[in-house]
Amino acid sequence: MSLLLAILSLLVVLLSAALGWALLRLQRRVDALHTQIGDGASAMPSPPPGSGRARPVIKIEILNPFELAVRDTPLAGPAAKLAPRMIERIVYSRAAMQIAEQLKAQGVDAQVTTHGA
Repeated sequence: MSLLLAILSLLVVLLSAALGWALLRLQRRVDALHTQIGDGASAMPSPPPGSGRARPVIKIEILNPFELAVRDTPLAGPAAKLAPRMIERIVYSRAAMQIAEQLKAQGVDAQVTTHGA
């Protein structure tokens, strides 16, 4: 019986270590994405002051952020239960980067930002 408890305890410790490592890896990704987005946003031109007319805005809402995170990193599923906001921020940051890159490849000069993520 004590051998079974020792094995279960070891499995719990290993799973905790794997989840901790995955969260650390995801946090590093978030920091890198924030740096890239910050650099890109500062290079974008601001709208002319006093133009007086509102510009159209395209809003995109990702309805399945956790599915996307799990597809990219299988350990994101358990991590999403511990830190769902962090997973959402990562998914939205990555999506913003991909959209900006695709628009640039099409020759579109656009400012892509995330709000509230």
